[in-house]
Amino acid sequence: MAPKSTLLAVVWMLAAITLRATAAEPPSLANSFPLGVYWPWERTAGLAKRNGLEKWDFVERCLDNLKRQGFDAVWAVNLGIPDLPGLAQRMAAREMKLVPALGELHYNIDWRRNNWTYLEKESKRAIEAAGESPAILAWALCDEPGRGLVGEIETFRRKFISWGANQPAVVVTMWPDSPTYAEQAGFEAVCTDIYPFFSQGNPNGPNTPTASRSWYRRQAQVTVQAAQKSGRTPWIMPQCFIEIWGPWKYDEHLDAVLLPGAILHWRQPSPGEARWQVWSAIGVGMRGFFWFVNLPPPEDQPEAKPYVGPTFPPALAVKEATPVGGPGGLLRPDGTDTLQCLAVAEAFAAVRPLLPLLKDATPAGQPCGTISPPGWIGALHNPKLNRNLTAVVNDDTDQGQTLKISLLKPNDVRELRTGKVLERLSDNTVAITLGPGDGTLLEVIGQD
Repeated sequence: MAPKSTLLAVVWMLAAITLRATAAEPPSLANSFPLGVYWPWERTAGLAKRNGLEKWDFVERCLDNLKRQGFDAVWAVNLGIPDLPGLAQRMAAREMKLVPALGELHYNIDWRRNNWTYLEKESKRAIEAAGESPAILAWALCDEPGRGLVGEIETFRRKFISWGANQPAVVVTMWPDSPTYAEQAGFEAVCTDIYPFFSQGNPNGPNTPTASRSWYRRQAQVTVQAAQKSGRTPWIMPQCFIEIWGPWKYDEHLDAVLLPGAILHWRQPSPGEARWQVWSAIGVGMRGFFWFVNLPPPEDQPEAKPYVGPTFPPALAVKEATPVGGPGGLLRPDGTDTLQCLAVAEAFAAVRPLLPLLKDATPAGQPCGTISPPGWIGALHNPKLNRNLTAVVNDDTDQGQTLKISLLKPNDVRELRTGKVLERLSDNTVAITLGPGDGTLLEVIGQD
């Protein structure tokens, strides 16, 4: 028999190995369900100056507004390490979560690729700056890396954790690249950006409301399926921005106006389309949001030259001042909410009580019935709770609709936003009234 001292040494050695293994694995993102925004940090100082505020006073005002509207997370891109502690401290005080996408760490800059000496130094500096802040949800290592970088990005992820990060790493990827990152990298969350609302007649993307909705839902489903197959958590970055090529200005309401010679590339979604993006993503199994984009540009560009080039047909250039229906963000430059922001906040307020059901929900085979146009219906299953859910979305983003659902079986159905049992008619149908782009969850009562 081995001496007692030897046995104790073995026990301590095994304990140390276990602790090291545990420390090497950051907490899981599977239980998170962020309801957040994407914050371009480089716009902060300019907007603070525009509003006559010191930078951190402006930041606190924005955070208070986000908190009041029900947003609970921020993906801060181009944040500098010196500002990380101040932002993390202020978010922790508000019980909000932060995904720092630090300017010093963005990988898709040529000289940084495989520059592990530089990346280790800056990564450790960032981790030290964050300290033990409870606000850090995950670290964003790159903004839209292409498929060709997946091997290097995965190496960076592993090294970043080995350098002492206490939280997981993530990236945001464009929709064509998201399945590759789900399948070939070890990121717990697959965050895809899908911006469906192109300007009318734009040949570079879906340019009618119907085509835009179809494309958004299809690409969201592709990402969710890839994430589910690889055991990842799917997040989405929906669209609330505009992109103008050429001259433009803010009007007296601080909405953007195209000036002669300008071309609108992406358009601002309507409030109904903003609400619809939330419920459509929920319906296909997304489990987290970071809205692009929170802050609009600090300054307009009335002196910019008219666009000339091959990307757009010349006919898309406006000949007179043309409003575009928004400032290019959830907020206006003075920090006031847009109607789109209020619509998203309303949707998030409805989603929040449902999060215990949605956190583990994945797409399932068959919803509880079929739906009349212009409705959409999809099935979700929560394996931990063994509950089957049906998502219903009003695809009419301009008007409310009463949608008829023909049930597959003669069971009663509960609408989970209100908890009410829907009246089931003799033809085994139920009806649900939803506002423009709105949605809900249903559950069959007494199902097998």
